[in-house]
Amino acid sequence: MNEENIQDIYEETNIEHVSIPRKCYSKKGQHIEYSYQHLSNVLSMGNIEFFTLTVLLGKFVVKERKEIEGGYDQFFKMTKSNTSKDEMTILKAVAVDEVNNPFILKDYLAMRKIWVEYSYAGFDKLYEWYKKGISELEEKLSELMISNFEENVDG
Repeated sequence: MNEENIQDIYEETNIEHVSIPRKCYSKKGQHIEYSYQHLSNVLSMGNIEFFTLTVLLGKFVVKERKEIEGGYDQFFKMTKSNTSKDEMTILKAVAVDEVNNPFILKDYLAMRKIWVEYSYAGFDKLYEWYKKGISELEEKLSELMISNFEENVDG
């Protein structure tokens, strides 16, 4: 592996805030509830937490990335330097796992593309559960957390 210090690479790509427009997923004929803002409010999550949740759902439940219609900048605005270390550690791990190379940490745009595409796919799954009712959404999320915990404890 290259002599370059992975810790330095890791720290130079931190992101502090994910700003998601209120109607980023509202399309003609769709209700406002089909938006990141609405579902993050339903789950009482901040933007970075909700974004991380949708990335993980895309990666591990949907198991595929979904290209963004209309370009990435239309949907996500991210600023660098982070105080949310837990979420950034998770997001960076997803990017490294995706390409199987820690040096992706030097390429913010490549990481961002991975995160956004998984988030887009994960949001659709989350919304699908939400349409069946808030109790269905909470039940699905609980089942996922418990099954993943048991899988990791037993494995």
